[in-house]
Amino acid sequence: MDTDWLPEGKDCCVCFSIDDTHPATSSDGYEAGGDLGNGQLGNVKWLLDRHEKLKVTLFITANWRETTATPTRKILSKLPYVKDRFYLARRWPKDKMRIDRHPEFVKYLNSLPRTELGYHGLYHCHTGPRIAVEFQEQTKEEMVDALKEIESIFDRARMRSIKGFCPPGWNAPSSMIGALTELDFRFIASARDLNTPVSRDAVTNMSGLKGVSLIFPEKLNDRLVHFTTNFQATSTFERAREILDVGGLLKVKAHIRKLTYGRMNIDGLDMAYANYLDLLFDRIEREYGEKVWWASMGEVAGRILNIR
Repeated sequence: MDTDWLPEGKDCCVCFSIDDTHPATSSDGYEAGGDLGNGQLGNVKWLLDRHEKLKVTLFITANWRETTATPTRKILSKLPYVKDRFYLARRWPKDKMRIDRHPEFVKYLNSLPRTELGYHGLYHCHTGPRIAVEFQEQTKEEMVDALKEIESIFDRARMRSIKGFCPPGWNAPSSMIGALTELDFRFIASARDLNTPVSRDAVTNMSGLKGVSLIFPEKLNDRLVHFTTNFQATSTFERAREILDVGGLLKVKAHIRKLTYGRMNIDGLDMAYANYLDLLFDRIEREYGEKVWWASMGEVAGRILNIR
């Protein structure tokens, strides 16, 4: 891929995004942003304060209902045919976490500097064993309806947002791509690949979309740009350097949640991971200086699509 997506004088790019943000507080069993600056979002603000060029894309779920991604209804989960048609774990009551019911949460997110807010599903859950993979067999029309409901909730909440989407569980079927395109979304972040060796021609072969560029933003069609996550908590600085040295986009990801009812997210943004990212960003700043473009995903997509 050529480098015309980079601004003049920039040789590479860093984007940082965080999934699963919603209003759950520490009193709800786990915290996902609802404690505002006193919780996980405080770690986001800490990183932004320490790195004045850093930008972040927070992916927000409009009406979060998932309690666990692991089936807890053990008997039901073993029944052929039936298991695919029922929710296999308890869900939070509908609208408990709907963002327009949490104005202080919305106000805090809207106030964060150098932060854009994207979409991360409607409920973040689905029937069957793949609980967290919200979009599976739905038709394009059903996808459009879900996306419209997400946007409606954001509008009612007065949450500022960017037309960008990260599908829960990484899954982005063709019906989803079609729905996003129809509704004029700018970008999608589906693939995650932390293992494929870095090269300019490398393509993804891990989670989500396969066969798309590992290190470059890529147009899926004339109106939608795709980003691949290629770095997270288990990745080394050597991998970051390999991506930046060939003029790629280092796409760093975290989850806002660290612990969920005893289950740990390796890339949950606790202080340990925040400290690791602080060291990573410090080193990139020292070694690459003004050659690196610290961009939001929306900025990159807008430049590629010639949207100003």
